[in-house]
Amino acid sequence: MRRRLLTSAAVLALSAGAAFASDLPTHKPPPPPPPPPPPVFSWTGFYVGVNGGYADPTSKISVVPGGAWVSPTPDADLGHVTAAGTDKLGLHGFTGGAQLGYNYQINNLLVLGAEADANYLGLHNSYATPDLPGSPGGYWASGATKLDSLFTLRARVGLPVDHFLFYLTGGLAVTDEKFSQSINFQNNSQNVGLPLTNGFIGANAGSASSAVATWTLGGGVEYAFDSHWSVKGEYLYAPLKSLGFSSSYTSPISGPPAYTMQHNDSLTGLNVFRIGLNYRM
Repeated sequence: MRRRLLTSAAVLALSAGAAFASDLPTHKPPPPPPPPPPPVFSWTGFYVGVNGGYADPTSKISVVPGGAWVSPTPDADLGHVTAAGTDKLGLHGFTGGAQLGYNYQINNLLVLGAEADANYLGLHNSYATPDLPGSPGGYWASGATKLDSLFTLRARVGLPVDHFLFYLTGGLAVTDEKFSQSINFQNNSQNVGLPLTNGFIGANAGSASSAVATWTLGGGVEYAFDSHWSVKGEYLYAPLKSLGFSSSYTSPISGPPAYTMQHNDSLTGLNVFRIGLNYRM
């Protein structure tokens, strides 16, 4: 009997202890904090790079004869001379160079920057006519237009979209322009019956060159592979200015008045399409 009572008491004690333990608060470790959000990509910083592409202005060459060509009466070969001095040249070609700049990103809303670049322009073309028949001799002409370089200093404003930057750009552009032309004529009036090559030869000829400062506007998109390297595609437009010079020739036989001529080269706008690779420091 006593043993049964002791066993029952032990069972009751154990049951009460288990119930009391189940009422005690637990001490589990807190859950780990969530991972921090990835950092927002920033375009802020200096960069340098290279670029290459294509440019395509057009040159329109013309002449305006004066002096003895038109006075006191128009020369018999005025039409031949004007035709020989007129042509249209496409200056399609390669451009390549280097750029440097700085971007500053305002939150994730706007990127402001400035960029300068220096580019080679392989833009040149020329023409030459055959010997054009005239009276009392013949006429022929040649001319050339050339652009060698392009420098720009531009502001940039862009919209950042993660690793993409969509931007507009504009500022100063400086390019060099070169133009030359020669209108050659041969007069056999003093050598009747002799071959054409025995007549005297004259020419209205010359050249002009100028460093032209103008404006440029454009835009593009840039994609960053990582925090250092990015690639961009860009378009720029820059208006070009006309070049011209005057020439004068006096016949060694008939003497004054002189044959004068105004030579003009009207250039269309410069369209530049290029891609670039930048390294951000």
